[in-house]
Amino acid sequence: MDPERLQRLLGGPELVRLRQKLARKLLRDGGGRLSLNRASETERATVERLIGRSPRQGKSLSVDLEALSQALSRAGVAENLRVALEVLDGPLVDDRARREEASRRWATLIADYRRRADALGLGDWLEALQAGGLLKRLSARNEQRGVALLEQALDVLERLPVQGLSLSALAAECLGDAHGLDAGRPVAALVRRALARYWRGGVARVDPDERSIWAHAGVLMGGDITSAVLTLRLPVHPGQTLDEALSRYCQQAEPTWLTLRQLLRHPTEWDCAGRDVFVCENPAVLAEAAERLGADSAPLIATWGRPGAAVLTLLEQLEAAGAVLHYHGDFDWAGISIANALLERFAMRPWRMGAGDLMGYADLDGKPLAGRPTEARWDPRLRTVLEARGRAVHEEQLIDVLLDDLRVG
Repeated sequence: MDPERLQRLLGGPELVRLRQKLARKLLRDGGGRLSLNRASETERATVERLIGRSPRQGKSLSVDLEALSQALSRAGVAENLRVALEVLDGPLVDDRARREEASRRWATLIADYRRRADALGLGDWLEALQAGGLLKRLSARNEQRGVALLEQALDVLERLPVQGLSLSALAAECLGDAHGLDAGRPVAALVRRALARYWRGGVARVDPDERSIWAHAGVLMGGDITSAVLTLRLPVHPGQTLDEALSRYCQQAEPTWLTLRQLLRHPTEWDCAGRDVFVCENPAVLAEAAERLGADSAPLIATWGRPGAAVLTLLEQLEAAGAVLHYHGDFDWAGISIANALLERFAMRPWRMGAGDLMGYADLDGKPLAGRPTEARWDPRLRTVLEARGRAVHEEQLIDVLLDDLRVG
């Protein structure tokens, strides 16, 4: 071994690329022939001098690694090519093999929790953590940290669903830290991913906001008295104190606000099996139904635009109680987007939301359409008719028509 001579022959920054290519070829194939495109004059001269080859012309350079290794050995500067490269640049590390080994370790780590995840119907969630690398990123690629995060996330998921437990109380109970499930915490990200995408039985869920995600599991964020839904004449089976109050509101045909806190902490026994429950986008429709129809109005809910956590939670409860849900919204791009989301998530029927309905409103004026055109999943013709019209039709313009549908008897 002659390190100084080796440095003169194959060292230096001008030959870094050549040495890296040789190292990768050795690690990947163990030898063979290396082709180097756009070889520099220094790279070409070095190889030709080492293997005793006469100079050649061209932009590419080809060298047999075994011949180069033997040349270094004959010259007495290194035992072989691998030794030479390690003397010059340090131990050769197969980055690809190292990454593959790390991936195998993470796959084994995650697979150890498959039984617990499957028991919750969350096997797909676990697979997604591996495929997307979320657990690895949240744990900064520290395997021990990854195990701890997965343990904590499953501890929380196994405690769910709850009935109106606050997020901080859930975190304190499962993690020993009241802020352990706050936004930005790694465990919270894992749990929210499970709640948003998959729930018991593998049912796909895509909720629009964090509050709705937690509410689906019965968890309250910050008391949840600001998320509310406006209702009219929802029938209940009187029982608990709150149910008695709702029953009276129903009888008196008074609009009623229900907070997410009430819906989760005191679930009502809705008397809706096989009954029509109508859902509108604008509260003006509900206000007019209360004023003009009173006790003759069918049950009605107003989403007040894009539905929040309280609206979605109430609709879940009504659907579970057997209600037949009908939806009407504005004839504009935002209204179609809202309707698409609701009709995809719930077994809900469009209520006067077809292309034929819109064509019947040709005499109505409206604001010019704004926003991005959207296909109506329940009626492919609706987009074409709405684009041809060029103007929106809002629910407030259709109150008389909608009230006729809501009138019972």
